[in-house]
Amino acid sequence: MQPDDAQPMKSAPVENRPKPQGTATRFAAYAQRKLRAIWAPAQTRALDLIFPFKIQLLSGPRRVSASVEDFVVVCLVRNGAVYLPEFLRHYRELGAKHIVFLDNGSTDGMPTLVAGEPDVTVVRTTAPFRLYRDVMRRWLVTTFGRRNWVLCVDIDELFDYPFRRQITPVNLLRYLNRCGFTAVVAQMLDMFPQTAITETSGAGWRDQHRFYSLSDLEREPYAGYYGKSNEAAPVGLEVMHGGVRSSAFQVRALLTKHPLLFPSRGISYLHPHHISGARVADLSAVLLHYKYVGDFAEYVEAIVKEESFSMNSREYKQYLRAIQADSGLSLYSQTASEFSTVEQLLDDGFLVASEHFRGELAKLQRGA
Repeated sequence: MQPDDAQPMKSAPVENRPKPQGTATRFAAYAQRKLRAIWAPAQTRALDLIFPFKIQLLSGPRRVSASVEDFVVVCLVRNGAVYLPEFLRHYRELGAKHIVFLDNGSTDGMPTLVAGEPDVTVVRTTAPFRLYRDVMRRWLVTTFGRRNWVLCVDIDELFDYPFRRQITPVNLLRYLNRCGFTAVVAQMLDMFPQTAITETSGAGWRDQHRFYSLSDLEREPYAGYYGKSNEAAPVGLEVMHGGVRSSAFQVRALLTKHPLLFPSRGISYLHPHHISGARVADLSAVLLHYKYVGDFAEYVEAIVKEESFSMNSREYKQYLRAIQADSGLSLYSQTASEFSTVEQLLDDGFLVASEHFRGELAKLQRGA
């Protein structure tokens, strides 16, 4: 029934009605979809084959000797000098066997800053980031993860996991090996200062960028997002989107990654957010994400100009609009918390750790 004030519906003029697609049009659309489905994997395979010839060794050993109880850090980077001292300190403290940087055109002198470091290898490529970004990371993971664990992170990410002070990285890897796990999920946690993110931060950036917010997080079950791509332990793992980037920039960023993995055990590495063929561990880790360090406004402007990131840098265009609208933009609010320990994130429900993993912790504490 129509409400009393409703007007009778009128038929649209014949000339304005959408014309049904003919058989030829439907076939052309179908053919285009099939060609894209065939072309995309073929292009990926071709780029994977070509890329090793675009690599130049700058410093450090070409091959790294590591075992199943070791992990090698690999990092694709451009202009990461401001992060470098804290990055090296953190991952050396974490127990990295070796650190490998793939430099993609730095102009801040970063490669020379680590030349001669015995536990660091630097390789360089001039391949265009827009076309090769996933290929570059995949090359790093498969080249330096042949018989060992590999930790693939960005220069602005510091990986950590629950109870690290009680369970050393070696014991963590032993636990993962013993349980047959081949990957660990990590949630990105954006860290920010109390001041405006447009203010340039220098050497003391980690002390300044010590706040985070868990508001505006979108969550869904891990299996609901990744389907049957991986076998995940039944501990309530989640995929998360948004967070403070949703609040400030209306960006629904995917925050869930698979940075720690054993790639030679049947894993296909597509990009940082998506792998397949993995047995995902019964705990999650955190990637403390220091995105706003340095001159963030200048960095965003460069990425927008290049349009080298996903979807022509659409996400960075939203950052730029927000900064231009408010030059004193701050992410700090009443919802912000000061970071203290990774275990705090367990209590907050941002990370998970199974009873089995906690039991291993108890055994170690008893000296069993």
